[in-house]
Amino acid sequence: MSRCSGWLLTFAGGAQAAIGQRELLHLVHRSETHEVPCAPPYCRRVLLWEQGVLPVFDVGVWADPGAPGIADPIVAVVGFQSMAGAASPEFGGLLLASAPQRIDVDDAWACDLPSELQPWRQISCACFERDERPLPVLDLQRLFN
Repeated sequence: MSRCSGWLLTFAGGAQAAIGQRELLHLVHRSETHEVPCAPPYCRRVLLWEQGVLPVFDVGVWADPGAPGIADPIVAVVGFQSMAGAASPEFGGLLLASAPQRIDVDDAWACDLPSELQPWRQISCACFERDERPLPVLDLQRLFN
């Protein structure tokens, strides 16, 4: 069995997912994001960060377009490789409803994505059970590309 650490993320509407420990780089509280006209509701914002512009993805609104907005959001700045062997990482933001929680994950907890979470296949690479609930693991490369 292999055990590793990760982050439990909570989004608008109570949706949850996990990412790897090293993928979470920075948290920006009370961040000022800027709206992008004509963009889909789940990726309508950008964040000015480290002399660049990051896309901000709202997984909660993606999962449930009727989910209410987050009054006081936290933006999790994440890093990922856009392609295998890429020389430098890519960055993006995830809109969170609350601060991330550090969690441990074990290979033995792996499970299939249940039918009610099938749309998550588009943005996840795995799923595991936590507290008797399935928890998707986000594939940041797919989510931001």
